[in-house]
This record gives sequence, structure tokens and C-alpha cells, in this order.
Amino acid sequence: MHWKAMLLLLVLCVGLPARAQNITVNGVVEDSAGEPMIGATVLVDGSKDGVATDFDGKFTIKCSPKARLQVSYIGYKTQTIDVNGQTEIKVVLLEDSEALEEVVVIGYGGTRARRDLTGSVGSVSGVKLAAVPVTSAAVALQGKVAGVQVTTVDGQPGADINIRVRGATSVTQSNDPLYIVDGFQTDNINDIPPSDIQSIDILKDASLTAIYGAKGGNGVVIVTTKSAAEGKTQVNFNAQGSISHISKKMDLMGAYDFVNYQWDYATGHSTRNSQTRKFRYNFGNPQDMDLYRQAPSHDWQDEVMGNNPFSYSTNLSIGGGNDKTRYNISITQSDDRGVIMGSGVRRTNIHTKLQTKILPNLTLQYNPKMSYRRDEGAGGDNIGSGGIIDVLRYRPTNGIREFGAFWDENTVDPDQEAIFQYTNPVADIQTNVRKKHAYTFVNQAALEWKPISGLNLRTEGVYSIQFKDDKRFWGRLTSEGKKYNSKPVAQIEKLQTNSYTWTTTASYDWTLNDKHNFYALAGFELYHKQTEKTTQKNRYFPDNITADKALDNMSLGTPYQSSSERGTAIRTTSYFGQLNYNFDHKYLLSATFRADGSSMFAHGHQWGYFPSVSAAWVLSEENFLKDAEWLNELKFRAAIGKAGNNNIDADMWRYLYTTKTEGGPAFGEVTPDGELWYGPADYLPNPELKWETTLTRNFAFDIALFNNRLRITPEYYWNTTSDLIYKADILSTVGYQWQYRNIGQVTNRGFELSVNGDILRGKDYVLSANFNLGANKMKVDKLNGDAMYLYDTHKRSKDGGYNYRLEVGGEVGLIYGFQYDGLYSVDEFNYNVANSKYEPKLDENGKQIPVNMDNIFKDSQSGKATLPGKPKFKDQNGDGIIDDDDRVVIGRTTPKLQGGFGLSGQYKNFDFTANFTYFLDFDVYNATSMYLSSSIDNENKFYNVLGKYTDRWRYADGAECYYGNYWILGAHEHYLAMNEGQTNWNPMDWNKDITASCFVEDGSFMRCTDITLGYTMPQNLINKAGMSKCRFYASVTNPFIITNYSGFDPEVDIQSGLTPSFDMNRYPRSRSYVLGINLSF
Repeated sequence: MHWKAMLLLLVLCVGLPARAQNITVNGVVEDSAGEPMIGATVLVDGSKDGVATDFDGKFTIKCSPKARLQVSYIGYKTQTIDVNGQTEIKVVLLEDSEALEEVVVIGYGGTRARRDLTGSVGSVSGVKLAAVPVTSAAVALQGKVAGVQVTTVDGQPGADINIRVRGATSVTQSNDPLYIVDGFQTDNINDIPPSDIQSIDILKDASLTAIYGAKGGNGVVIVTTKSAAEGKTQVNFNAQGSISHISKKMDLMGAYDFVNYQWDYATGHSTRNSQTRKFRYNFGNPQDMDLYRQAPSHDWQDEVMGNNPFSYSTNLSIGGGNDKTRYNISITQSDDRGVIMGSGVRRTNIHTKLQTKILPNLTLQYNPKMSYRRDEGAGGDNIGSGGIIDVLRYRPTNGIREFGAFWDENTVDPDQEAIFQYTNPVADIQTNVRKKHAYTFVNQAALEWKPISGLNLRTEGVYSIQFKDDKRFWGRLTSEGKKYNSKPVAQIEKLQTNSYTWTTTASYDWTLNDKHNFYALAGFELYHKQTEKTTQKNRYFPDNITADKALDNMSLGTPYQSSSERGTAIRTTSYFGQLNYNFDHKYLLSATFRADGSSMFAHGHQWGYFPSVSAAWVLSEENFLKDAEWLNELKFRAAIGKAGNNNIDADMWRYLYTTKTEGGPAFGEVTPDGELWYGPADYLPNPELKWETTLTRNFAFDIALFNNRLRITPEYYWNTTSDLIYKADILSTVGYQWQYRNIGQVTNRGFELSVNGDILRGKDYVLSANFNLGANKMKVDKLNGDAMYLYDTHKRSKDGGYNYRLEVGGEVGLIYGFQYDGLYSVDEFNYNVANSKYEPKLDENGKQIPVNMDNIFKDSQSGKATLPGKPKFKDQNGDGIIDDDDRVVIGRTTPKLQGGFGLSGQYKNFDFTANFTYFLDFDVYNATSMYLSSSIDNENKFYNVLGKYTDRWRYADGAECYYGNYWILGAHEHYLAMNEGQTNWNPMDWNKDITASCFVEDGSFMRCTDITLGYTMPQNLINKAGMSKCRFYASVTNPFIITNYSGFDPEVDIQSGLTPSFDMNRYPRSRSYVLGINLSF
């Protein structure tokens, strides 16, 4: 027993000195310029022991001689230092953006040092993205990368986000880029929180995108999310809350001006006696109109969009591991409420990353994801009865009902009273309900084997399944309910999408004689996608039923329409390869080839072949520049390659049949609309349809100056897209309405410039700036056969003619319509004293001088559309008649310049960021303004108009009526005097939806997207709480915009194929005030 006691004593004696053998480490932390870093965090890896650097960047910490120190600072790359018994340590931290400059993700798991790139890549660090107080990584990208336009369709929470890399390659098909997240293909990055992202790399030219074939034809966005480091478990928690309000309101008439206009409308109407009688029933005697100066005005913008909603977002991530297994779990919950009552989007995302070494050279990756999204609200087009436009046009007063003492409901004509029984916008929204649910499950797995140094064999698979429910309910007084005897209607649409991708690659990286560096990649890929959809619509629900009850009990209504369909499967098979070579990192060459076979095309046209080649010369490594201390990098790059586009429906080349209620043969199913029959589809199949192909060229310089404090990259690109796929109208005599065809060619040229630099850098402060711009112009080279023009109409337009045009030699997105030429003046007519009428003047040939506009505006009683005060349009062909032959190009929607810039700074523990985007010299068609300047659909509805029409061409002066249709009722001189010099028409005279130049506006704008001020608590104050980081911040999103545009916002679907920048029923943008916190443990 004595020997056991002695052994125990010896162990204790050895153990105690082991705990006491800590050493004191003194160190200094500096940045890449040698400046001390104040407040940097120094932690002993695997423990909570830590300190912060002082004003000289120095620190002192006690630790084991074998300990590892983690040194971190906001905006800088964290470094792990092995102590190895040292008592003096110097640590140099690189800015996170500089760290990104070292390695870039280029596709299929490959990475490359930025100095070895031959293609065009834009990169953004996760630090910069996380500084933007938004819930979507896609939105956070706005203005960050030259040549990459990030726009939202409108201001609705969860609105579609358009990312365009160097404009567009197609005018009719999808221009969305390919998204890769952690090496796996995905549909979008809209629901990825910025706090989860390590970096985003955007591949912009075919030398890099060709490896992805047709999918990469519009650019590739590669997202790398954060991975856990080896060591102790790291916990991060981020939370923010915000209050929003509408950023701009429309100036509309108040109660008095509105009633005054309605009297003007009634007296000048073609059925003047009837309209003036209706006016008196609803607004009283015109002699008492001044009473409305004291009457309340109902501002429906405040009622519908003035709720100042509260939104929140939280993110919790837990990560850790050892040298064999690492894991990271991220859970995000957000509720983004819209400024329009009842609208918003709720998201829940769970993202897991697991990586484990099965063997020393065999690694398994497994990344399961689950997301849930719930969209609420019918959107700008569908709220109320007619969209946002009806909210704006709704009357600001209830007429004599505002004066209870003067209104006796027993004496009111029931037919006239019915006019006011339309529900108001608030009630409309409450009974026009839309709820969309989406559940997405993604399983991503990869097996990677490295049998020898440099050789990497990888096989990966992705399986995704998504369930979407789109539930609609229309109350009895909505426009949809009125179609069915004023009874409620409900509809449920279910969509299921299944897809899988299997990819296998082999890559080999090797060096010969220390100077010849090679990288080779080969692989193949299989892709499959299938959709199924069912729709059930029921009508005639009980009058008082609620939306939830109807949608949960569809049997309470009468079945009306039901359908089910299974889409044609989309399949793609691909083979690809890449070879890169550089000599001493000075002369670089890269070549890529990919072959894609797609089921979207008929046999003989299924395969597309996409090669590319690129080269670069690092001039700064040449002897004549190598010793220039001010020059860190000067590289010239050139690339040429080919990409494709197969983003069309899968059945355009097949003969298909559909169901109709006429024709034959019948197959026995009877619907409320009649018995269903088999019949041909509306389009003529085209077995000769083939790929759109894009040839890209790129030339660029990469320049780094003054110890990398200033980086400049100018680039020029030139893309040509051939065999454009277009939905062409065909002669009805063939039995079909249209056919998809390859019809022409467009050229897309542009210039990009990106500048990043440190403006100031001192002992305890730093100020950095970034700026980028892009100039892009897409021109039509040729169209189908000898055709010089193609026409299209925006889906929101009710114009009976086309309002967009493609023309050979012209830009894409030309607005097409009538050129407004002011108002017809009194001097253009003769006044006939005998009958008190205005009559057109005649020229020496007896031809009427004011041209005939009856095809555009025509008074139903007088038959005259050309009279003093009425809108006038230019007679382009001089035939004396205004018709569709007088339409011309009246607007250009492609911005001549677009980009962004930002400032970021830090002073001690405070940090600051401000980001801006801009689009310059482009046009927007303001159809909202057109409706608010007109009497379209006004009959019996008493619609409101813009406030500027308080000053307008008048047909009445107070209670007096001076003009009726085309004859003078009162004093002619007074009528002339009250309209002298008038330039605004009377809205009653614009009674038809036509596209005209007076509603084309300059959409140029510069927007401040966000401003953020943050403060990080000193390390010595938070160590006791077990935290390694505690940061508070306050932000404002969309704080201001500089623009002359009169609508809610000029950023309305700027990138939208043939019909961009059409402003109608767009959900208004909001301004948000945000408070947030970032915690790490």
C-alpha cells in the first residue's frame, strides 16, 4: 500500500505544477498597414479567458505554453496563433475584404487565388452583407458589385428580387443567374439571412460560367455560408426589430376640391342633366359647396398604409467540432410586416452543415435545409377591388352623409344611394384575402475522396421537394364576388415541385518545377424536375362567411372549377471539363468546355455546346514594374466564351391537347361551363426550336496601389445573343394563335468600374469607401426574317394597342405610344355666336385644322373629341386622323448608368456604414398617374384625382355652369377668362387607357439604401458574462431617395424583358427604423 500512496502523491505533485506552469504572453495586434488595433479580442482557444487590446494595440494574457490564441476584430479575418512557449507575439490582422482577395470560389467546389483569375468575379464579404439590416442576402447585395443590378419588383415584403449580371442576355426568357450555395445548386438566395454568409462570389463572364453550361448563361452567384472552426462550441445570436412607414404619399384632392371637381365632371359630361342630378343626390346643392371646406377629408392612404407595422428577425447559430467532425446549425425566424394592412411575410429557416472525416482522406458532407414561408396580402394588383389604384382613387368624402343634420335617408332615391354602397378600401382589403404557404425541404450530401496529393474525387447529390398552397378568398362586394351574384368566392391552388441533381467531378492540381502550375477538372451532371398542380374554386358561399371558415370548409360553397395537371418532366444531362495553367503566377491561361443535353428541345436540337478560353498577364511581376513600390498589382485579362439559355416551357416542340368546352371528342366530364372536350393547344409546336446562345467577350485590368489601399478594376464586355426565343403571333387560319420561334439577335455592350479604398487609417480609426458603376446597352441586331419591329403590351396595361416595341437598331424596352402635344387652344377654333359652339378652323383646302381624335377620345353625345381644352396628340403621318399609325417611341427604359457606393468606418468601438444605389437616365411609364389624371371607370363611382388638377381646364365656376359638351351655356368671355393659360386638362376629358408621352417620366434616382451606427462593448466588460462579443446597432433603411419621379418610387421592375419600368398598382416602398443586437458566446 505504501507504493500506491507514494504514486498518488507523485501524481498530485506533478499535476499541481502543471496547472501553475502558465506563462505570461505579451503581444501587439496591428493591421496590414502596421497601425495598432484598439479593442481587438484575444481569447484562449477552448476557454472563456480573454482580454482586449489597449490604445497601443497591446495585450497581456496568461495561458499554457501550448495554448492557442484566437485574435479577432470586427471587419477583420480572425487568426489563430500557436503560443509554443513564446512570451512575445505580434499579430497582423487582414481586413475581411483583403482576406477575400486571396481565395475566390469558382465553381464545382474549386477555389483559386484571386491573383490567378483570368475571368471576371465580383466578391462581397459576409461582414459587409451582415452590416445591412435586412433579412435577405439578395437585398443586401444591392449596389455592392459593379455590373450586378439588384432590384425588387416593388416594396411588398418578400417581393420578387431580380438579380441581373451585366444586364440581360435574352429579351423574352429568364435572365436569372444560377445560384450555388455551399457547392449545391439552389433556386434563389432570397431567404438566406446575411448573418449566415461568409462570402458571395459572382461569376460574370463565360470564361468562368461556361463550366455551368446553359444554367450559367446569365451569370453565377456562389454563396459560401459560415462553417464552424475547430475547438469549443461557438454560439451566435442576432436579433433586430423595426418599425416601418410608407416613404412617400401621393398628393390627392381633399374633400372640397374633390366635390368641386365632381360638379365640373357632371356639368361637362355628355349626359349632363343625369350627372348633375346624381351630384345633387350625393353632394347637395352646388351653391352649398363651400360647406365642404370644413368637412373632414378621408385620407385612405393613411387608413390603408399608415399602420406603422412592427417587424422582427432573429438568428441563432451554434457551431463547433474537432479535427474530424465540424457542425453548424443556423435557425432564423422573421416576421416582415408590410405597410399595407394585412400584408407581410413570415419565414422560418433551419440550415445545418455537417462535415466529418470518415477516413483521413475521405470526407462526408451533409447539409439538410428546411424552410417555411407564409405570404399574406393580395399584393398591389389584387388588394381591394382593383388594386392600389382604387385605394388612391376612392372618394375622400361621403358627401352629404358627412352632414347628418342635412341628410334624411328616407328622402334619398334608393337607386342613387346604391352608388355609395361600394365598400371602402379598408373593407375591401379585409374581404379580399390571400395567404400563400411554402414548405421547402432540401437534402444535400457529398462524398469527397483525396487518394493522393492534389487529386480530388467528389460526388454529390441534391434532392429538393417543395409544397406551395395559394389560398384566395373574395368577399361578396369585391369585383370577383360581384361576378357571382354578389356571393363570396374561394379558391385553393396546390403546387408540388420535386427535383434532384447528381454531380460527379474529378479535379487534379499539380506543379512542375515550381513554376508551371496546372489545374484540371472533369465531370458529369444529371438534373430532373417535375411539377404537379391542383386547383379548386368554389362560389356562392354564405354572405357573412369569413375567409378562414371558407378556406377551411370549401364544401360550404358550390364547386365551380377544378383542375389538376402534371407538368412534363425537365431533364438535363451534362458533361464538362476545365484546364487552367499559369507560369509562375505571371502568365495565365484557362479553357473550359461543356455539353448540355436538354429535354426542352426536340431530337436534333437537344444538345448545346459551350466552350470558353481566357488569359491574363500580370504586368506587375515583370522586371520593368516589379520594383515600383506604389504598385502592388497590375493585371490584364481577356476572355471569350459561349453560353446558352433553355429557360422555356418543356412542351413548346410537342403536339399537345387541352380541354375545351367546344369541339371534340368529349371525354365525359361536365363542368358549370359545359361538357369538356379534347382540343389542340393554343400554340403551334415547333420541333425546330433550338437553344438561345450568347457569345461573350471580356477585357479588364486589375490594379492595386499604395500597399493595397486602393484597388481599381475597369472592365469592358460585349455579348451577342443569337436565336432569340420569342412567342410569335401566327395566322389564325392555321388553327393556332402563336408559336415559339428563334427570331433574331441582340448585342449587349457595357463598361464596368469598381473602386475600393481606405480613405483614412489611424491609430484608433479607419474610413473606407467603395464605388462601382456600370454602363450597359442592349441593341437589337435583327428580328425574324425581314421584320424590322416586334410589339408587346404590358400585362398591367388596358391599352387596346401595343405599348412596347423592339426595333432593329434600337434598344430593348422602348415605350411606344402617342406623343402628347398640349391642350387644344381656343385659337384653333372658330366660335359661332349664332349657336354658341366651337367649330374647327379650315385651311385653304377646306381641311379641318384640328385633327380628328375620335379614335382616341370621343364624346358620346357630341361626337367631338377635338375641342378647346382637350388633350392633343401629334399627327405623326399628317393624315389628319389620330390612330395607331401615329404611335412612336416615347421612352427608353434602359438606364445609361447604374451602380452603388458606400462608406464604412470605425472609431474605437463605434462602427458606421452607409450604402447607396443609383440608376441614371432612364424612363418609367407612370400608368398610376394616368389613372389619377383621368375619368376612366369614373361613371357612378366618384373617383378622386391628383391634387394638381385643382388647377385645370374648367367647365364650371362654382355653382355656375358655363359649358356643356361643345356649346357655351353662360358668358363666353368668362369661360375664356377662367381657362386662360391653362395647361392641365380636365380629368373628365381623359376617358380611355392609352399610352402617351405625358406619362413617361425620367426615373433617374439615387437611393440611400441603409445607414447603420453600431457600438461593440469592451471585452473586459463582457467577459464575466461569458460573452466574446456584444454589439448594439441602430439603422434606417431607405432613409431617402433623390429623384424627380412623381410616383411612389421609380424602381419598378427595371429589369423585365420586353416591358420594363411600367408603374401600375405597385406596392409602395417603406422606410424602416431598426434596433438590433449581435451576441457571441
